[in-house]
Amino acid sequence: RGARAIFQFYPENDDQVQLIMGCAVRCGFEGGLVVDYPNSKKAKKFYLCLFAGQEANGVKQQLPAALGEDEEGEPGENGVQYTSKKRTDSRMRSNKRKPTKDKNWVLKKKEQLRSKGDKTANDSKFTARKRRPKF
Repeated sequence: RGARAIFQFYPENDDQVQLIMGCAVRCGFEGGLVVDYPNSKKAKKFYLCLFAGQEANGVKQQLPAALGEDEEGEPGENGVQYTSKKRTDSRMRSNKRKPTKDKNWVLKKKEQLRSKGDKTANDSKFTARKRRPKF
């Protein structure tokens, strides 16, 4: 099993690119450099793609295709398709749970403290109400 890593970096000149690529090859990594939108000054992005480990089923790993080389690549063409499915796991259902420290719990706790002899605030209509944020 192998591993892949893709790093985005911003080299100042071609010498830095050659230095980084040379160091990666000397350390035993395979891969290369992918440049998205190579003809643009603002949108140009450099990605260092490194592969390590064994080949998967004898097939050599390929570099991802760069955007904007021949034709403008649209995000939906080869990219990941996102859907807006609702997650129905236990975390989503647990929001309907009753709060543990409701007014009855607070009143019982105050009675326990009073029976021990501790000082507690008097019960009022504001007991166990949430405080609004001050800021």
